Amino acid sequence: MRTFETAVVVTGLVALVGCSSSAKHTGSYIKQPEVCIDKKWYGYHLGSGCPSTVQAVASDPTADRLAALERERQRLADELEAARRQNGDLSRRVGELERQLADREHEISHLRSGSSDQDALSSQLSSARGDIGQLQSERDRLAAELAAAKQRMADLEAQLADRDKDLSGLRGDLSAEMAKLKQAERGLIRALKPQIDEKNITVDLNNERLLINLASGYLFGSGEDQLKPGGADALKQVGSILKDFPEYQVHVEGHTDNRPILGALKKKFPSNKELSEARAANAAQALAGGGFSGAHSMGAADTKPVVSNATSEGRAKNRRVEISVTK
Repeated sequence: MRTFETAVVVTGLVALVGCSSSAKHTGSYIKQPEVCIDKKWYGYHLGSGCPSTVQAVASDPTADRLAALERERQRLADELEAARRQNGDLSRRVGELERQLADREHEISHLRSGSSDQDALSSQLSSARGDIGQLQSERDRLAAELAAAKQRMADLEAQLADRDKDLSGLRGDLSAEMAKLKQAERGLIRALKPQIDEKNITVDLNNERLLINLASGYLFGSGEDQLKPGGADALKQVGSILKDFPEYQVHVEGHTDNRPILGALKKKFPSNKELSEARAANAAQALAGGGFSGAHSMGAADTKPVVSNATSEGRAKNRRVEISVTK
């Protein structure tokens, strides 16, 4: 019975331990061909003639790592639960074998004290001892399996503890990043309040991504790539705030409506692509004038409308410069 008692105690301790347990990475932006940057930062609209209003968010390495760790932790938790069930099954089987052994021992004791037929007694004792030998072998085998299951559970508990530690660290990193971006957002909203109130600029923080949307009509004259004084000043204010966050990537992208370039303007800008590129480049230069010189610029022309171009109001919303700030 000593082996059984040890197994039961071990099982209880393991179950107790199990219950107690239950209680964006700094990456540099790499310039790529525009089509690659396009996919990375914003994605493509689905279908033709049906512009999407949803833009894909840049992949954040820290968030991706966090999601991977969450999946790994769930896998380990599932394995641990399976090991606990196996431990319970083995413990029950060991207990049953211990009871059978006790019955056989009692039977042998009874035979020795109560039978006068030596031949029958010898036969029954031999059979009982054989049963005891088999039961002991099976018990020892199950005890070994139980010990292995206990070790597996201990290993899984340790791995889960490591994953929990990693997850805690990553969540802390994400919280710190969000706190910095929130600080930048507050600074931008304070600095650009008049333009925000007039709906010329919007500032939005979502999914570890700070997006500053500036209406082209506020920044540029019609068909022009040179900044208006007010637009240049606003962008310099943005740059003066972003300069305090040099570890973040800043991406400037110009957008137009779907109206083609016409007349003499076509000599300077053969298409909306060139116009959007020039506007984005000048916006990035204005950021540098405010103190942030690490922005990357590109033009998307009319490929990423936020609303339909069917109305003048929609086209005005699609003519914009977007500044993305991410880890």
